[in-house]
Amino acid sequence: MSLWTVNANQDHDLYTVVYLLKDALRAALSDAWYFERTSLQKADLKGAGHAEIAAKLGRFRDGCKSMQEREALMLAKLLRARAWAADLRRFAPDFQPDIDQFLDETEACDEIKAGFLKDVQRIFNGGASLLRFLSERKPEASADAAVGQTAADGHYLVGGRKALYELRAACEVFLGLIDAEFFPSGREAPVPGRLVLPAEPVEEPLLLTEPVH
Repeated sequence: MSLWTVNANQDHDLYTVVYLLKDALRAALSDAWYFERTSLQKADLKGAGHAEIAAKLGRFRDGCKSMQEREALMLAKLLRARAWAADLRRFAPDFQPDIDQFLDETEACDEIKAGFLKDVQRIFNGGASLLRFLSERKPEASADAAVGQTAADGHYLVGGRKALYELRAACEVFLGLIDAEFFPSGREAPVPGRLVLPAEPVEEPLLLTEPVH
């Protein structure tokens, strides 16, 4: 479950920013691993009857839609991670070279975001086509029509622009650098804002019955 605040512009301390940054990175990595493990069944319509064609096309459409939604979620998490990384500069100037490296390696996310914005001209040019979506993300899959399904690996182009394994590697490396910089002992600091309340004293229950004489 992602720990996201409603307003990213509010004031945070160092470890609040670090925790939120790590959470966004881990969430994005979870989506990246999903793409690397998931294969998309293509619609092979040769020799199929009308009902089978409709079923296969339906499964293909649902698979593409699921990948589109998961990609949009991953992109949102990466953009959130970039925002927290930029905010971390204020608290850790010595860590800025590593922050800048992460921001440079994920810079394509800002351009990819535009691809998810609905645009009439883009739809007219085929931007909303599921086949076009697949061919942009998995170029080798559309080139070989004999293959029954796309390979489940890291050769996936996020937004048709940036290799998935490059974004995953950027997140993994940055997470490792954060742990080495802020948690050198291997143990994370207490969660910011979490208060441990003292236990309330146990009182004897009150008797509401009349005393027996």
